[in-house]
Amino acid sequence: MKIKKIRGYKRIFKNIEDWKKDSLHLDLENLLHYQRNYEKVWVRPFSDISFSGSKIPQPKRKGRKLILEGLIEIFNSWETQLKTLGKPYYLAIWIYEPYIENSQVVCAIDGFLNFYDITFYRPEEQRKMPTQNYGRLKNELDTFNWIYALDENHFTNEDLELTEDDFMSQEDYKASKKWYKRKLKENPRSFTDKFDRTTYYTNRGTVWVGTRS
Repeated sequence: MKIKKIRGYKRIFKNIEDWKKDSLHLDLENLLHYQRNYEKVWVRPFSDISFSGSKIPQPKRKGRKLILEGLIEIFNSWETQLKTLGKPYYLAIWIYEPYIENSQVVCAIDGFLNFYDITFYRPEEQRKMPTQNYGRLKNELDTFNWIYALDENHFTNEDLELTEDDFMSQEDYKASKKWYKRKLKENPRSFTDKFDRTTYYTNRGTVWVGTRS
């Protein structure tokens, strides 16, 4: 798959700054009503959807750094505002690696206080976040408590039973079958529910879940 070329880095860096500034304010009235909120990295071109078949590029170097700085600033701003509620709250920063563009800040209160506890699979053997790999952001990242979790794709036994008629073309069908076969050989984590529907989970990357006490 071809990767879409990025042009106009100054504009992109400005987009990151605008996204950050627009996200610093947490709508507490909205939060009290819906009891949860989140802020994703809504920055073009990284948040675009490809309609041409080309792969959306990932942020690199300065773009990554600016996005991470923005997420941390949003977290800090939301933390200050949440404290004014005078009630327990959940606030976390989710850093996806290597897909940093999927990262977000999330919060929840009241009935949704523990809503995000099972969002990601957390391996029993935990790892320490390599904050030294983030340059001058290390000191700020070290103020968080980090949980090592998995960013996963999933498919079911029902997907394995699809026929060629379920696909746009024979090429898509063959490619899909080949992908499922390869993933099953990796012996992925799986779960079978009471309806005998088995879901297979394949590892896509890492999610670092950061909170503060």
